[in-house]
Amino acid sequence: MVTRIYCLPGTMCDERLWSLTQNTLGESLLLQHVPIPMEATIDAIVDALAEILPDSPINLLGFSMGGYLVCAFALKYPERVKRLMVLSNTASGLLATERQQRKVALNWVQKQGYNGIPKKKAASMLGQTNKDKSELVDIIFAMDKTLGEAVFIQQLKSSLVRPDLLLMLEEVKFPLCFAVGSEDPLLSSAVLAKMKSSKCFDVNTIDNCGHMLPLEQPALLADLLKEFYL
Repeated sequence: MVTRIYCLPGTMCDERLWSLTQNTLGESLLLQHVPIPMEATIDAIVDALAEILPDSPINLLGFSMGGYLVCAFALKYPERVKRLMVLSNTASGLLATERQQRKVALNWVQKQGYNGIPKKKAASMLGQTNKDKSELVDIIFAMDKTLGEAVFIQQLKSSLVRPDLLLMLEEVKFPLCFAVGSEDPLLSSAVLAKMKSSKCFDVNTIDNCGHMLPLEQPALLADLLKEFYL
């Protein structure tokens, strides 16, 4: 019997985000890609997901922005969640530096248009040993090009304000697991330390990995998925 996992991607990511991990998993687990709805706020996106996703308890997996969204969904509809794993996200607000970078990027794009993700930005999301792997950078570029300017603006605008969800997540009854790259520049080390010291959270750190965990360490992620969902 195949176990289905509904997967929400990160900013400017599509189903290709999961391809390397799915290839490694084989047929025991099916990663069902769910595009981020084109809505203006986190609350509106969660409401749209409520219309898209099954009513019965489901397995959820979210990466980066998608990780925050599945947490927000799970808190609003806990009865619809069987198990939840969050990748490259701590269910808290953006770092101040990342929020400022996004505001600058939005301002630039609205004035000059969107020319795609800069190579330096793409490389910065990968761990040190992965920065020169052209096949990974190519996937990031391809996903970004496919989604384009309208999605870029919508996703950045809708996710600038992210209330901290960690305190509420401490109270959930369904199994909850986090996985983060050891070299992820977008996550707060202070928040991660707090989560790891808490009895409420299961936090897995993946070595030799930056922010793009499903692309950088698909085999290790596949093992973690099998352990958690099967």
